[in-house]
Amino acid sequence: MIKIALLGSTGSIGRQVLKTVDRYPDRFKVVSLACEKNAELLSGQINRYRPETACIKDSEKAYKIREIPKETTLYTGENAYLHAISEDADIVFVAVSGFAGLAPTLRAIEMKKNVALANKESLVAGGEIVMSLAEKNGVKIIPVDSEHSAIFRCLNYDFKAKFRRLIITASGGAFRDLTKAETAKKTAAEALKHPNWNMGKKITIDCATLANKGLEVIEACRLYNAPLAKVKAVMHPESIVHSMVEFDDGAVMAQLGYPSMEVPIQLALTYPETAETDVPRLDFSAMTLNFGEIDTDKYPCFSLALKAFEAGDNYPCAMSAANEAAVGLYLEDKIGFYDIAAAIEYVLGKVERLKATEENLGYTDFAARAAVYQKFGR
Repeated sequence: MIKIALLGSTGSIGRQVLKTVDRYPDRFKVVSLACEKNAELLSGQINRYRPETACIKDSEKAYKIREIPKETTLYTGENAYLHAISEDADIVFVAVSGFAGLAPTLRAIEMKKNVALANKESLVAGGEIVMSLAEKNGVKIIPVDSEHSAIFRCLNYDFKAKFRRLIITASGGAFRDLTKAETAKKTAAEALKHPNWNMGKKITIDCATLANKGLEVIEACRLYNAPLAKVKAVMHPESIVHSMVEFDDGAVMAQLGYPSMEVPIQLALTYPETAETDVPRLDFSAMTLNFGEIDTDKYPCFSLALKAFEAGDNYPCAMSAANEAAVGLYLEDKIGFYDIAAAIEYVLGKVERLKATEENLGYTDFAARAAVYQKFGR
């Protein structure tokens, strides 16, 4: 029985983790649940899974949790995610969004818990700290992003396997078939209509701007200890090939599958074994796959993410925070689509270079968000 501490239980990824638990109740048990503010959904999850620990970050919403089983302890407030990392857990599944995922990821590693990581920002902002601490404590960081899960599988679950190049695919998001001029006029509501995937709001906007692909390139560099020159992203509108690994002899191994997060989520819990899912099987007789270069003029967020990574230190953290803040404003219809890239570029021009320590990253995250709100309003 694998015991799971699930952080971000009410989000898209968290709910799919619980689907895996429901599918295999004899293999998995939830020992803690945590969310930011969706008290109503969390309340239902608490009473269904009856964890030892339940946590909600937004204390003002906690009153909506009406019934708590006697075996469950409820925590609220800023440190809620940290309380959710139970000593009893075998694996900590970090499915919270944004920079908020870094602190609990580090705490889990410090407690020598394996981490299933569905939080890009932890590796983008604090990847050097995360990976070095994981190696020191003998902790496995199991990637949940479909792209990095695919690479993980192609490398036979060996982070130290040799390869020539990692090739990550990008769908292009909701506006992939539009011109830059047409894209500039599009609202957040339109950007949320992803043609292939059903995901949370923030990541869906990141797909439309291709900021997500920049973040994923950085993640791949962190996870597989690769220089930027050995990681490439290509357009692949069908989202069937999730990633590819090229080897020294010219062979390329790819992982293909229906575009669903169910597979990488479940694999993070079962690997090196696999198990049945409800995901549709591929019909190759009715399939055409296309690939192409990324248009960096249409997708400036992609290039800005790589620029920040090349700058090093706390620049990736500043870029990620600026993107997160700007996406929030776009979702509120307060800025336009290309203002997201403008906000990132503005912050990268202002950031104070600092060594990437946990304290400095916290300051950088705050300062970057503040700069976006001051310049672009809230």
